[in-house]
Amino acid sequence: MSSQLYEFAVMDSKGRIFIPARIRALLNVREGMRFMVIADLERHEIRLVPLADAQSEVVKLTVLMKDVVGALSKVVDALAAAGVDLLITQSRTIRRGELAEWVAIADFSKSELSIEKVVERLSSLDVVKKVEWERLEFAAYRARSS
Repeated sequence: MSSQLYEFAVMDSKGRIFIPARIRALLNVREGMRFMVIADLERHEIRLVPLADAQSEVVKLTVLMKDVVGALSKVVDALAAAGVDLLITQSRTIRRGELAEWVAIADFSKSELSIEKVVERLSSLDVVKKVEWERLEFAAYRARSS
């Protein structure tokens, strides 16, 4: 079976999209689950990433680092050692051989360290130039029944 499925969905007047039953079953998506919604404005795409843990503490990390072999590995190893779960990552070279950027959406809920302590450890790595972080808040709401 292919790793990608293609189904159609329709948005209702309240902005709700119903995920087809086949996809819900295959991905074990159920009522009450939280999702991260990612809008790619350039590509006009929306991605939904299910969050398995209702208590997820989701953070966006932006790491500027030296563009050298093994730099990203050092950063990822430090996050793994801190118990941080990576949900989505993207990297790019800004100046070949000099500067790279890595953006990660990460779940800190299982880490025994605070976000600030993890950022401090990342910042102390010899390959890291700058770390910025932003907590992504879950806007809870209840759908009103009509």
